[in-house]
Formats: sequence, structure tokens, C-alpha cells
Amino acid sequence: MKIKLTRRKMALAVLLIIFVPIIYNKISTGVLGFMMMQAMKMPKEVVVDKPFNEKVFVSAESTGRVEAKYSVDIVARVPGFLLKKHFKEGDTVKKGQVLFQIDPKEYELEVNNSRATVNQYDALYKNAQQELNRANELIKEDLVSHSYVDESLATRNANKALYEAAKQRYELAKVNLGYTTIKSPIDGRIGKVNITEGNYVQVTSGPLVNISSTDPVYVTFSLRSADFVKILRASDKFKDVEVKVQFSDGNWYEHTGIINFVDNQIDKNSGSVQMRAKFENPKGILVPGDYMKVELVAPKEVSYMTVPQACTKGDAMSGYYVWVVEADKTKSNKGFGKSKEEKPVLKVVRKDIKVSDDINNNWIVEEGLTYSDDVVVAGVQSITLEGQQVKVIDAETYSKKKKGKK
Repeated sequence: MKIKLTRRKMALAVLLIIFVPIIYNKISTGVLGFMMMQAMKMPKEVVVDKPFNEKVFVSAESTGRVEAKYSVDIVARVPGFLLKKHFKEGDTVKKGQVLFQIDPKEYELEVNNSRATVNQYDALYKNAQQELNRANELIKEDLVSHSYVDESLATRNANKALYEAAKQRYELAKVNLGYTTIKSPIDGRIGKVNITEGNYVQVTSGPLVNISSTDPVYVTFSLRSADFVKILRASDKFKDVEVKVQFSDGNWYEHTGIINFVDNQIDKNSGSVQMRAKFENPKGILVPGDYMKVELVAPKEVSYMTVPQACTKGDAMSGYYVWVVEADKTKSNKGFGKSKEEKPVLKVVRKDIKVSDDINNNWIVEEGLTYSDDVVVAGVQSITLEGQQVKVIDAETYSKKKKGKK
């Protein structure tokens, strides 16, 4: 059968071929957009939970430096030639142990001369006293004048003063002689000798050697102000805080320390507080100058409000926030079937929070939430703006649906 087409029919066919696909695309795009808008209007499914109340033992970490309780620079207190040292560098020395000997000859001579001067003025003083005694007896019988008695008294007093001054010079000479034998003022480990035997030494020569005590030792460190307050709240003014130190190889020191110094102010530059702990060191394992990791553990459990880190948004610079589900009082859903009860429409509200630290992957919340808040803990990624409607489901259902989508 042969179909005969007119020009008009051919034009109409061409127009249909051109415009039908365009109209179809327009309609399908509109329908798809409408369906997407409707889908976006549908409440997103989320899981909510109350903020946690976690009880933990508070701890804090820092870096500390080992210091000797006593560190003494040994210097020459009198000038002279250094004759001998009586120790080996690096030895452990005892308090009172002889360390150096300065040539004592000139100081021995000074002691002898001072002693002789004391004896001389002692004799003159005693003789003047006897003369004064005789003058006092004679004046009673009017055999001498009063001026003679006065002269005897003045002579006695002058010789007494000379005698007392000589005794002081003698004592000083003995002290200087004693300084020629240099002894250790403390128990400790002696360091490297700075000035060897044969040199002329004096006070301005500087330290001959250093001695540092080894047991006990101190570990000094700084604690951030936030950690300082946290530990303070969980302790009795740091008296019962347990202090541990860790070596660079990861091993912990066997003894725990106690806080024996807390500075009275926060450093304005670093925002931290200087502190110090005392450690027993019988084996000398803690060496002054070494750097250690320091951990402080408070004895009391402290309660904190926490939320999962995964449900928070933001950062430390701009601040953190969470989504909280609340009833939208301006809207409601009327029930169907037997139940005609109106159900509240749920929406999300942004709440800015202040966090201080983390516990078990949860942020400690200082401000911004209450324990009655319903915090979105799953489905956070589907929330795009405040006031968005949501549907609350249980965690198990949410998990199953998420797995089903995969």
C-alpha cells in the first residue's frame, strides 16, 4: 500500500520529530526536579542521644627536666697555688671529704705570727692590770695621786684592746689556713675539674669543679593553665597527685614523685604554671639535665559532660557546634487511622559548645549543652541548615538502613 504525503503533512512530521523530544525532556526534567524537591522536604532520619556523664581519673602530661636538689660550685676562698686534688672526676663524694689542697705555708706562718702577737699583748695586758691593781691599793693610803690611777687605767684599757684585736687576727689566720683545705659541702657526684694542680687560684678564678646531689632529685616542668585547673580540682592542692616520669626509650621510672613546688602565677607568655616534683633516686638513674616525659594523675574521679567527637562540627579556631533536635512548635502532623493525635514536627537547632579536652574519643563539654538535650549522633552529614525537619529513629534501624543502601 502506497502512502501519499502532502507537503503539509511532511512539514507537520518534521515539526513533531524536532519538538517532541524537547517537550519530553522539559517535562521529565520538571517531574524529576519536583520529585527531588519533595524528597528534600521529607524529614531526614537521624539518631539522637543525651550528653554522656563520664567519670574519669584526671591526668595531664608535660615535658620536664631533671635537676639536682643541690648544685654547688667549688671555689677557692683564699689565694694560693693548687697543690693537689683528692678525687677522680665523676666520683661520688661525701660531705666533708677533702677535695683540693692549696699551698698552706704562708697561712701557717700567719697563724704563728698571729699567735705570737696574741701572747705579746696578753703579757702587756696582764702587766697593766697588775699596775692598775697596785695603784688602786696605794690611792687608799694616799700614797699616789689620782692622775696616776687614771694613767694606769688608760694603759690597762689600751693593752686590753690590743690583746682583743690580736686574738681576732689570730682567729682569722686560723680560718684562712683552714680554707687551704677545700672540702665537699654536700654528698653528691663531682664533675669535671676546671682548674688543674699547679695553677695559682683565687676567688676570682671561678669554679674549680661542680658537685651535684643525686638523691633525691627534682623534675621541673610547666603545666598548661587548663590542665593546672583540671588537676587542682581533682586533688588536695596537688599534695596527693601522683607524678610519673618516662625515659626517652619509653620505659617508666620505678618510683613516683610528689609535688613540692607550685609557682604563684601563670606565665603570661606561655600560659603555663611552673611546677616541681621530688623523686627518690637511690640508684642515680635520674641524671640532672636529662629531659623526661612527665605524667600527673589526680586521685579523685571527676564527672564530665561529653559528646562523641564524630557528632561535632567546626574546629578549635572557629569553635565547635552540634545539632540538637527540638519540637517545632509552629508545625504539627495530624495522626491518621484510629489515632487523631497531633504529633510534633521535629527540627534541628544549632548549639555552639565550648570543649576543653577529649576522653575516649568524646569531647568534654564545658558550656553550651544540658543533659536533657537530644544531640544528633548519627545522620549529621544529612543536615544542611538550621530548622531542617528530621525524623528520629533508633540506632539499630539507622545502621540497618545504612547497610542496605550499601
